Amino acid sequence: MLMESLEQLLADSLSDEQILTSDIKEKAKVIAKEWKPKLDHLDIEASSGNSLESHAFLQLLATFDISSEFDQDEICRLIPAVTRRRQTVDLCRSLGLSHKMPGLINVLLDSGREIEAINLAYAFKLTEQFAPVPLLKSYLKEAKKVSQVKAGSMSPGAQNEINERELSALKAVIKCIEEHKLEEQYSVNPLQKRILQLEKAKADKRRAAEAAKPQSKRPRATGSVYTPRITSMPDKSFYRALPERFAYPYDRQYVYAAEAHHPTLMGSAPYTISPPHTTYYGNGYQVQYQTAYLH
Repeated sequence: MLMESLEQLLADSLSDEQILTSDIKEKAKVIAKEWKPKLDHLDIEASSGNSLESHAFLQLLATFDISSEFDQDEICRLIPAVTRRRQTVDLCRSLGLSHKMPGLINVLLDSGREIEAINLAYAFKLTEQFAPVPLLKSYLKEAKKVSQVKAGSMSPGAQNEINERELSALKAVIKCIEEHKLEEQYSVNPLQKRILQLEKAKADKRRAAEAAKPQSKRPRATGSVYTPRITSMPDKSFYRALPERFAYPYDRQYVYAAEAHHPTLMGSAPYTISPPHTTYYGNGYQVQYQTAYLH
C-alpha cells in the first residue's frame, strides 16, 4: 500500500528526479536483486492468482522504475501469480508489459483460468482475439465434464468437493457476465437453475448424513448424576429399637392426698399457699412445702 501511494505521488509530480535520486534507486535495485531468486521457486498454481509476495516485488519494480534491470520474460512469469488482485492491470502497464498480454492470456487459458483471461482481455481490449462468451461456455463445460466423469468412482467426500468446484465455477461465470454486461449474449437463467439444483443436492446429503448418525443420550436437564434405584430394603427387624428413656408423664395414674391445714405458730400470720391441683410434680415427685419460720 505504501509503495502504491508513492507511485501515485511520483506520477502526479512534475519531476520525480528530486524524489527518486540515483542513490535511492540503487538501494531499490539491491533489494530487488536479493529478492528475485526467492521467487524463482514460487508455485504459481498454488498461489491461485493471489500471491502477496509476487505483488510486492512487482510493485517495488514499478514504484522505483527499475524493471529494466530484469528480463521482461522473467517478470511476465510472475504475472499469473497476481491476476486475481485488483492492481494487476495497472502493474502490467507500469512495467511495460502491455504487448505481452496475448501470450499471458494464452498461458492462463492453458491453465484453465478462463475468468482471469477474460478480465485481462477486456482490460487490454483484446476481446476480438479472445471472445469471452465461447471461453465462458468452454470453462463451464469442462467443469461439468469433470464432475460427471468422476462421479461414479469417487467417495462421497470427493464427490462433494467436485460439486463445490462446479458450484464455484457457475457463480464465477455469472459474476463475469454481469460485470462485462454479457446478459444478451449469454443468459444466466440456466446457470442459476443449476446452482439451485446443486445447493439442494448438497442440503439433502447433509440432512441424510445427520439422520444416519447415532443419537447419543442427552444428559438430564437438572445436570444431576443418575443413581440406581434401590428395590430391595433390609428387613425392619434388622434394626434394634431404642428403649424410651422417659415414659410419657400424663400416662401415669397419680394419687392425690388429702389437703393438710397447718396451724399458725406463736400467733403470727401464717404464710398461706394455695394448694395446687395435685401434690405431685409432673415428673412424679411429691410436692414438699417449706415449714413456716419466725421473724
